Amino acid sequence: MVVSIFSAALSAQAPDILQDFWWEASGARLDTAPFSLSSLNERSLKSQLGNGNRNALMPLVMLLVTEGRMDEAEAWMEGRGRLVPVTRRDLGIALSWYGRYELHSVLSTQLEVPSDLDEDDYGRTLAAIVDAGWMHCAYGDLFMPDLLAGPSDLILLQGVFFPDPVSWDREWIGMASLDSLFAAGIEQGVSR
Repeated sequence: MVVSIFSAALSAQAPDILQDFWWEASGARLDTAPFSLSSLNERSLKSQLGNGNRNALMPLVMLLVTEGRMDEAEAWMEGRGRLVPVTRRDLGIALSWYGRYELHSVLSTQLEVPSDLDEDDYGRTLAAIVDAGWMHCAYGDLFMPDLLAGPSDLILLQGVFFPDPVSWDREWIGMASLDSLFAAGIEQGVSR
């Protein structure tokens, strides 16, 4: 008798529980989520995801969508918080490490730093990478450090840092895949 009462109570609640689960999983109720966009810090959320905290994924995606950065939001969703998409800034910083011996001479010259990198700690370094020809400015004289690194950025590095041909299956590249490309270049004697 007790079992049947419990079972009846559970079955009455089950549709609500399932519906709540699907609403939450779809992201349709993000407006009632316990975080507010004004309190979110994009860099902090990306850092948390990079450190394995997948709970930061939905707040980051919501923030990116709200800012109109749909391509980046899609990349983070596609990676499900496990694959960290590489930005142009990330790629530039990696290039500054792998090409540090050649970059030193470029850094000692008078460089024109793109205006969107004026406040960036790596502004001069990224300007040196553009000057060395390892990357190009994205739009006119702007570097656009927050754009995801894609095929046009990586093609420039074939035969310089990466072995020929470079292939990937997305419009963006994950951090682990980028590390693998640099490692393959070093192994094959291509990388600087």
